[in-house]
Amino acid sequence: MYGELVRIEAEDGLELVGFYAAPSGRPAARAVLHTHGLAGNFYENRFVDAIGRAVVEKGLAFLTYNNRGHEYRSDNLRGYGAEATSHLGGASWEIFGECVHDIKGAADFLALRGHRGVYFEGHSLGTNKIVHYLTSRGDPRAVGAVLISPPDIFGLRDASAAEHLDEIVERACALVREGRPDTLLEGSGYVVPLSATTIVSTYGDRQTTDIFPFRLGAGGDYTRLESLAVPVLATFGTVEEAVTVPVESAAALLRAHASSAPAIRVDAIEGANHVYWGHEDELAELVSGFVQP
Repeated sequence: MYGELVRIEAEDGLELVGFYAAPSGRPAARAVLHTHGLAGNFYENRFVDAIGRAVVEKGLAFLTYNNRGHEYRSDNLRGYGAEATSHLGGASWEIFGECVHDIKGAADFLALRGHRGVYFEGHSLGTNKIVHYLTSRGDPRAVGAVLISPPDIFGLRDASAAEHLDEIVERACALVREGRPDTLLEGSGYVVPLSATTIVSTYGDRQTTDIFPFRLGAGGDYTRLESLAVPVLATFGTVEEAVTVPVESAAALLRAHASSAPAIRVDAIEGANHVYWGHEDELAELVSGFVQP
């Protein structure tokens, strides 16, 4: 797949880097916009290559990009030349709500390239981000949502934390109040070091971030998912690390609660894990079968 390295300006001016590909010889009316997950990047997961090739062959453009939460620590630029400033980012310092600036900037880039419709695709935490963007901001360019391994981030946190999540959030809130938002919290109960402000933004506002509360079954709050008003494709691997309930249960909850979507399809790929090792082409086939040029 031939394409180009591109620089994208987020809504708040931060510079994002990505890879863009489009069909040769004919304009593509629509594009797939891929948002990576926690500490990811635009190129690491091999399924990104497979999906990009498949959708471009079908006649759509494809954009994958680094959001401000790429890697665990990153220095993100704003401005040019002598006026450029560096801003601490990466998963350890990311503020969840700022994802809307990145997604909006990437969608605007596609509009400048002439693509009128966008399939918003996310992997892992990227699914939380695109659902948050589409339901809080709305985007008339949206023609569909692709949710690749949507995670129950609170269920995962409760399963891994040696201390109760509420105690972790309380400690982080105290650091923010003390004017130390960038302080890293790590050790027992932390899968990776996270700053106080990252913990507060991700786990301190469940109304915003707890989009897939599979651990709570039908009693969970699926308001954001229920507000998603575009066709939806969701996928899981049957060896899935991002949910703490059986994949069949998570799939059933998605089908039941994506109630405003004109169409909802949920597929599980047998033997695949959270990043679809060895099953990249199967995932790409599902995505390319869902999107329409």
